[in-house]
Amino acid sequence: MKLNTNNQKRERRKKKGANSMSTINDILKSAINNVQKEQKDFNVEEWAKNKQHDREFAYQTQDEMAKKITEYGEIYKTYLDVQSRFPNYSVGNALLVTAQNPKATQLKDAESWKKDKINFIGKPNPIIILEPGNIYTREDGTEAQGYDPKNVYDISDMRVKRQLNTVPYTHESILKAVLSMSPVQVEIVQNTSNSSKLVNFNADTRTIEVSQNAEVKETIQGLIREVASIHLLSFADTELNNFKNESVAYMISKRYGMPTNNFNFDKIPQELKEMTAQEVKAELAKGAECLQILTEGMDREIGMNSKTKTNREYER
Repeated sequence: MKLNTNNQKRERRKKKGANSMSTINDILKSAINNVQKEQKDFNVEEWAKNKQHDREFAYQTQDEMAKKITEYGEIYKTYLDVQSRFPNYSVGNALLVTAQNPKATQLKDAESWKKDKINFIGKPNPIIILEPGNIYTREDGTEAQGYDPKNVYDISDMRVKRQLNTVPYTHESILKAVLSMSPVQVEIVQNTSNSSKLVNFNADTRTIEVSQNAEVKETIQGLIREVASIHLLSFADTELNNFKNESVAYMISKRYGMPTNNFNFDKIPQELKEMTAQEVKAELAKGAECLQILTEGMDREIGMNSKTKTNREYER
């Protein structure tokens, strides 16, 4: 009787194992069929055509926006807002975001949102940017970096509360952070050597002078401007240099929540207006690189646990 019971148990285990194996096989077959169907439905030529279309759109839009921001001060300011929120984005991609969704605050590709278990709200609105692709050989034999279009999506398209990376700060903490990024000594003086400035870099003494009459906000923004001028090597008193320094000071102020109502970019330097799109992007890139260097250092000093990457994402 016991022997029969053991035999019955073995038979049930065999049957259960067979059923389990059958289930696994069914799942495997179904998965293979689905993949094969997707591969069959996938049109390589159509995919390549769409990729090329998006790539051409990105290049053209970058160039158009580069010229557009030199014509309209408000659009230039909008670009600065975008670049300040995405300091690790290249100028080209910041221009693309400015053109497609200037109010974007947090961008990820679909796979990254999915990994975070966050779903789209209805039909998403992709923003096309460019990311490094393969190295290719030009006709003259030299190698160049290729770029591929990539869709990213703003948090406003996602089923999640809109979250900004805001961190409490004090004027003192921001001031200390700016001072930590100064490559020269800072001195408090009765009057600066440049009577038109309350904060001024003196190239002769290699010091940043701060007037004792300057208020906290003026001191911080003046220091940002002068520190930027040293990093940019743009301390010569020219219209373009002053414009670039003010641009970095604005982006830093915006990023750290300081008042920016005293900034005005209505008067675009004529020199910048006369540049080609490529030349404009090259000038903007200097400011964007300075922004990244300063924000990385300031974030460390303030203890903001910045997620800014040391290598810039989506270079172009």
